[in-house]
Amino acid sequence: MATQAEVKWALKRPRFFPGYTQVIMGAINAFIGYGAYMYSWGVISSSLIRVEKLSRAEMAFGTALGRLEGGLEAAPAGYLIDTWGPKWMSVLGFIIAGVGYILLGLWLVKAAWWMWLTYGFMVTLSMNWSLYTSSNKIISWYFVKTRGRWMALQTIGAAFGGMTMVPLMAAIITATSWNTAAITTGVMCFVGGALAAFIYRNKPPQAYGLLPDNEKLPHERTQEELEAARARGAIKVMTADDFLPDLGVFDALRTRAFWALVWSGAIAGFQTWIFPVFLVDHIRNLGFTLQEAAYYQILYFPMTLVGRLLVAGLADRFNPKWFSAYATGGAGLGILMVAYATSERAWLLYAYAVIYGPPLGMGPAVGNHLNATWFGRKWLMTIPGIRSLIDTPFAFAGSLAVGMIADASGGSYVGAFTFMGLTAIFGGLGLQLIGTQPKPMVEARRKAREFGIRMQG
Repeated sequence: MATQAEVKWALKRPRFFPGYTQVIMGAINAFIGYGAYMYSWGVISSSLIRVEKLSRAEMAFGTALGRLEGGLEAAPAGYLIDTWGPKWMSVLGFIIAGVGYILLGLWLVKAAWWMWLTYGFMVTLSMNWSLYTSSNKIISWYFVKTRGRWMALQTIGAAFGGMTMVPLMAAIITATSWNTAAITTGVMCFVGGALAAFIYRNKPPQAYGLLPDNEKLPHERTQEELEAARARGAIKVMTADDFLPDLGVFDALRTRAFWALVWSGAIAGFQTWIFPVFLVDHIRNLGFTLQEAAYYQILYFPMTLVGRLLVAGLADRFNPKWFSAYATGGAGLGILMVAYATSERAWLLYAYAVIYGPPLGMGPAVGNHLNATWFGRKWLMTIPGIRSLIDTPFAFAGSLAVGMIADASGGSYVGAFTFMGLTAIFGGLGLQLIGTQPKPMVEARRKAREFGIRMQG
């Protein structure tokens, strides 16, 4: 029986579709979360290497530890998001990350394992589910026909988070210490959790008497629309939500699409984690100050907006696999540019921003969109979680190898970045060549076209 609130929503459409609010909230949390968790970590990690004398292999292990744990917990965390709900998982993740950053900043135990525990375990583990993993689940509820657009637009927050947080953390470290920067980041994570608790929704729009994509409700349909639907053989006005199937977990595992994503994650997935960790330190090795290195790093953030906006405009009209494959392989080309930059060839640092930025922006914007297009929405987080469980050991080994190569090279990152760039290129090529949309999804698109509805893929 419908509740009074559900009846109210069904009879009177809200002026502002709540799906748009969820996208805005996702952008805010991406601003805080990715700005703190991924991008500004490169500034803090450079200080840990130079001030606390941690080796690059120790730093790589701490960061890769999060990737390993992320793979191990991805399936159960994805199941909790799919069943318990994304809102509270996001809130919990931000709280744990905030505590982890504050404990790291306090530096209670001056040893590498303290960084592994606080950042490698607490921060990266919790951020694995608190950011896009949760917000994309919500967006997949509220948008079907324009899902790729809104998943891409919410990631714009991460670009602005990087442009803001990286120079801010560098300034705090220069004026005070890396400890203050880490504690400040922890407090910002608490803010992200509070906002998620107040704004995120934990139910699809149907629970509030609405339809995805802000489609008209039955009582809002005109007589002409109803007659046109009957002419096509439908008993009602069809929407994209009526056609999108959901593959079961074991059905997904039997598809080429699933194993193409495993290949991409195993051979190239680590580069998105490790490259930002060592980028600032690499630029400092070229003779630049910490603040200068931070500004060189953020050069690519405006270019990520280009990639995000391209996905926002095109991913719902073209095959999202193309964008995802380019996101991986194109980023590899940019990493190779950075690897061979020097103080005399500083122009390569500008060139890398142009080459690396757009594909990097596409990655998070199109990843979950591709999963939803290939596998459906019901197990949107569980299926990628199982995939991560398979490819994580390889990504962990690749991440650790980057730090070990850098240490073996006397602190130089040329060999390490070359290794990263080449593996990213191979990962993108594999996804493009192996991945094909599962047959149930192809059939669903065909049926939707009969009713004049264009589906993704």
